[in-house]
Amino acid sequence: MKKELLLEWLQGRELVYRFFARIYQEGPVIELLSALSGEPFLEEVAAGSQNQDIIEGCREMQVEIASRSGDLKAYQDELREDYHRLFVGPGHLEAPPWESVYRSKEHLLFGEETMAVREFYRSFGLESKNKNREPEDHIGLEMEFMAYLNREAAAKAAAGEGFAEFLQGQRRFLKEHLQQWVPALCGDIQRAARTAFFRGLAVFTRGWLEADGVELEVVIEENDN
Repeated sequence: MKKELLLEWLQGRELVYRFFARIYQEGPVIELLSALSGEPFLEEVAAGSQNQDIIEGCREMQVEIASRSGDLKAYQDELREDYHRLFVGPGHLEAPPWESVYRSKEHLLFGEETMAVREFYRSFGLESKNKNREPEDHIGLEMEFMAYLNREAAAKAAAGEGFAEFLQGQRRFLKEHLQQWVPALCGDIQRAARTAFFRGLAVFTRGWLEADGVELEVVIEENDN
């Protein structure tokens, strides 16, 4: 892959992973809703993909946002209620956003999966500021980590330096972590969400991880050759 195309690909992926990181960590903040209402981000992601889940998820979100753009504050209140019911609480969470809840036998926080994610971050020189208070295997933090690996790979590639370790890291993290539990999380979101925004987000997320894993394999193979 030519340098210009590689950088464009890495930067585009960083943007999507940052979007996921923000929405899953912060919820539907008004600034993000305003940006999605006024910019073609979701439309462009859908247009650039052949994955049906990406296309359908982005469009479902886009249609609802467009229909509610006249009163974003009221829409945000509705989305925030859905967000808290799904991910935050109080009370029973319809879609707990932590890997260890889905993958451990006891379905508890700070399990072996959390420790494995913590060590993965450390292997790339990162450590959570909220360690031992906020599990590192929150979906938003895992998405943020993928964005970081993309940014570092792009910086190395732009400087003409080796960036393979950051691609390999992404492949491993997808296979060992994100792809192991996020599809199940997305299924829970889809079933429990009361808004098309979050139902669409679940479909978009699932499709993105699937399609991105395939593209990553192709780019790694090209880079190795």
